[in-house]
Amino acid sequence: MIFPSEYKTIGWTKKEKNANIVSKKIYFLSEYILEETDEGYRLYSICHEGAGFLREFTDSELLADEEEILLCAKEMNIKNRTLLIQTANQMLQEENEKRTGGKKEATTVIFKGFDKHLTFVKDPNVSEILEIQIIDVFPPSPPWLFDCVRRLEACHIFGDLQIKFKEKLVDLSVHQSEKTIYPCHSSGLTGKFLDSDFLDEKEDGWLLVGCDTSRRIIETLYPDLKYDFKDMCPMRSNETKPDQPFIMRCCKAENSGKIFEINGQRGVVVHWGAGEWQIAESIRKLAIELQK
Repeated sequence: MIFPSEYKTIGWTKKEKNANIVSKKIYFLSEYILEETDEGYRLYSICHEGAGFLREFTDSELLADEEEILLCAKEMNIKNRTLLIQTANQMLQEENEKRTGGKKEATTVIFKGFDKHLTFVKDPNVSEILEIQIIDVFPPSPPWLFDCVRRLEACHIFGDLQIKFKEKLVDLSVHQSEKTIYPCHSSGLTGKFLDSDFLDEKEDGWLLVGCDTSRRIIETLYPDLKYDFKDMCPMRSNETKPDQPFIMRCCKAENSGKIFEINGQRGVVVHWGAGEWQIAESIRKLAIELQK
């Protein structure tokens, strides 16, 4: 796949203005040239030498001609790499399924941004998009981390990172009963809550669904209470075990923003009450670390 990291590395010209590219001076940032012709576009990679803003052309290679290039009719956010790779892949698949009679296969899609600049994706490879697993529990619904990441994603805030997300959500309601103890009443589940209910230490059959923090609270408040424990700490529970790079929540502030390895997968942990900015920063930190 060829997808320039910045559209500032792409030059543009019309054929009649560039009849002899060898004689031209090349802008120092340019790595590719899109040449507009009567039939469409031609794409070149270019080399140059020298110093200063304008440099001497040394070589070029035709990467795709008019028959191999499609132009996306819709203006796009060309800083969103994931969106462009996925869109180019779909456009090329649909176009090539229709081509018959020995016509060349389309390989490249040119995109125009809202700011009228151009970029391209040649031979898009969706497997190069890093997928991050959002691990969260519910209710309440929607789960905060899941909902927050999806809203941030919709704002294109992760566009330059070339990432996408899928969720792994664990339903806490499967454990609810009159004898189930949850940490917080905000879940709205059936049971007792450490933040708002009184527990009778003389009763038995209690089930605590929580984490180490919940255990410390219950053992401080009710030292003689007999109960079973369902460990739902996302960093230890089998139900929240990641199988790919991940982001998850933890109630321990000392873990917030740190990268951990769990089940052979690297991921980032944010605090249970983290807001949008902290979550966005943590995802960016993880993506940059994984893409080194």
